[in-house]
Amino acid sequence: MAIARNKPKDAAAIAAFGAAAEARPTEEEPATTPAAPTPAPAAKAARSPRPIQTADDGPASSLLRWKGEEQLRDRIKTYAKTERYSEQEVMIRALQLGMDQIENS
Repeated sequence: MAIARNKPKDAAAIAAFGAAAEARPTEEEPATTPAAPTPAPAAKAARSPRPIQTADDGPASSLLRWKGEEQLRDRIKTYAKTERYSEQEVMIRALQLGMDQIENS
């Protein structure tokens, strides 16, 4: 499975954003008037409780404790940063490769 890399940013869009951020109003331009206070938002309706996940669904996420495996954690972080992948993508791919190797040995 190929992992998509981060796309390069549009230089013109970045320059336009920076120019707009640095623009200062001149004295000839009227100062903006403060906006009228907005009314307080209405209280949100109570949410229904989340459905209980069954064993068939499996967890949406898992907690990983790195104690004793700090070297592996650092390898993943370094690889993700060097190759411009997210740590999540690298960990999932590493787990897939590891499971393939375990199952086929």
